[in-house]
Amino acid sequence: MKTSMILCMMCLVLFPIVYLYPEVLTNFPDMGKPYELRIDGGYIYITDQYSVLVYDINTFKLEKRLGNKGEGPQEFKNYPKITFTSDRLILCDIYKIIIYSKDFKLIREINLHFKADRVIPIEDNFILRISKIIDNKEYTAFMLYNSNLEEIKDLVIEPPDPGVYEFLITPWTVCRSWDDKVFISRPKKGFYIEVFNKNGEKLYQIEKNVENIKSGEKHRKLYMDEILYFVGRRRFERARERGIFKKPMREFLPSIGNFWVLEDKIYVKTYDITETKQKYIIMDLKGNILKTVFLPKVYWEILTFSKNKFYYLEDREEEGWVLQALDLPR
Repeated sequence: MKTSMILCMMCLVLFPIVYLYPEVLTNFPDMGKPYELRIDGGYIYITDQYSVLVYDINTFKLEKRLGNKGEGPQEFKNYPKITFTSDRLILCDIYKIIIYSKDFKLIREINLHFKADRVIPIEDNFILRISKIIDNKEYTAFMLYNSNLEEIKDLVIEPPDPGVYEFLITPWTVCRSWDDKVFISRPKKGFYIEVFNKNGEKLYQIEKNVENIKSGEKHRKLYMDEILYFVGRRRFERARERGIFKKPMREFLPSIGNFWVLEDKIYVKTYDITETKQKYIIMDLKGNILKTVFLPKVYWEILTFSKNKFYYLEDREEEGWVLQALDLPR
């Protein structure tokens, strides 16, 4: 028997792949277009276009609407992203950061004097994902700033992917924070996540040898479905007319599609997919694999994990957006 087959069988014994089935919790018939789902404390947070809707996790009653479309106080020009610290709720788009207490009182609003693709709070500091021009080439940089948005140091500077305009699916660097640590995936290095403290000092890295996922037409369809949802029909059709979706894919896909750090665990979404499900690798904060599960395929960030449950939103024409959950194996 081949060594690779033996190793594969050992992995299945040690980390069996589990298939799970969801429970419908409630539906949101009036919700427009959700972009992000998060759970913190006793609340469910959903970004719906330019606002964040806050629901009681037990009654599903709408408790608060934060933000709106515009350029004034507590307004956003793009859909806001949701992040939490131990005592704060942070909403941000590419132009603004708004900080609330956990009881939704406004603490501070910061207008950015430059465009940031992502803002990640780490205690009183921030990590900003920005573009840097170096030798006439555009690099992706994750920079550490203090509470006054004064630059402290570079954490990661990624050179441009030479195939970003040539191939359909390219490696995507993701940054997350949890407590006083920062986690940055480096997909060009494979399954690789660097971990820093709040001062930007590297603590360790998580590196795994995982199965290479060969690209196929099912991945092209997944990519096209997500782009259609994210940009809308009009922009999608323009991209189709330009031949964007006919680009070739690399033979093997990135080891990490996306990941989240929640409640002292790392949840990695992979490109290992079936017709309806997608594989996740769940690890502790040191990178030890706890379990591997196949979960329903969900667009972008309208999913989350909390208290050993997987929550996600699904669009059903007659019911509107439906919130579902399933228990993960212990």
